[in-house]
Amino acid sequence: MQDLDVSNIHLLLVEDNPDYLELLIEELADFGYQHIETANDPDEAKEKLNQHLFEVIIADMRLKGDSGGGFVVFDEIQKRNITAVVIILTANDTVKDCRHAFKLGAGDYISKNMQGNVFEILHNSIQEAITYLNRWGNRKDEMWIKDNKAALLARYQNQYVAVINNQVIESAETEEALKARIRERKLPLFLLVIRKIETETTQPPLINDLRLQEESDSLEFKSTLQWDVKKSCQNEALRFEVLGTLVGFMNHEGGTLLIGVQDDHSVLGLESDLDSLGQGKNLDDFQQLLNNLISDRIGAALAPLLKIRFENLEGKAVCAIDVKRAAEPVFLAVQEGKQRIKKFYSRQGNTTRLLDVEQTHHYIRLNWK
Repeated sequence: MQDLDVSNIHLLLVEDNPDYLELLIEELADFGYQHIETANDPDEAKEKLNQHLFEVIIADMRLKGDSGGGFVVFDEIQKRNITAVVIILTANDTVKDCRHAFKLGAGDYISKNMQGNVFEILHNSIQEAITYLNRWGNRKDEMWIKDNKAALLARYQNQYVAVINNQVIESAETEEALKARIRERKLPLFLLVIRKIETETTQPPLINDLRLQEESDSLEFKSTLQWDVKKSCQNEALRFEVLGTLVGFMNHEGGTLLIGVQDDHSVLGLESDLDSLGQGKNLDDFQQLLNNLISDRIGAALAPLLKIRFENLEGKAVCAIDVKRAAEPVFLAVQEGKQRIKKFYSRQGNTTRLLDVEQTHHYIRLNWK
């Protein structure tokens, strides 16, 4: 892994062995960490959580007095809706504790007794956690912003806000001014969600207006639903590219998919797709096919999250599918041999990504727990 600049990562170390704590601080400082706070027991950890914001909390599983150690830290994080990665670093490693920690959402579980350089392993684990957050974002606070939009509009309308741990910690008239204030306060940058609080339009944007925009994490173009333009034939594999994008939107922040628009923004229309459905088929048949695919491969219960609409552009029909964010993880059912396999997609920039099992686990843990 290529080393990140870790100088602005804020760490909390919860460790009751003073000699090991001193060594841990020295080793982490050698890797470049400059913002390190410490606690000897859960009560002191709670005080530090009152005073500071942290991206990563490194906790021993068992502390003096059988206080519950890292489990108490987990409980406190969940009570406060704190967005931070918790890494367990313990000498009392057991399978039971390891399973319990991962069920609670631990980012990693590292034994002090494992072979190799434990501190380098810990450093790599921190970097992996931060890289993941940079790539996939902070869903807890994004959901909080959506759920509290009315209250935020009353106070911060047309302003940019920085949110962490389900609270606004700074605001400004422009995004640049907001980031400058964050830097001045030396706040953690990796976990913050920055959004402009503005009134949403009640009507969806016109398809032609969307066509003129660039593809993004909330907008994608597809030339067709199932007609292979290059091979001049029907290709049902293309359907799953469309369905994967819809699932990616539902697992991210929602978005709009245009069908009949090419990557260069030119209008292709739906004529080839309609012809592939059979003679005399129309937009109603096209919409029915989409509805059937969504119900069969994504789930009928999720259909209300999608709205299908059409517009004529340059004399050609174009389809838009407006997608809302889902309240829980959504999977796409894909046929592999005789089995249906559930696959998980999300958006990264202007692309839809298929996540493997480990990535899916981390994404769900960070964004829906």
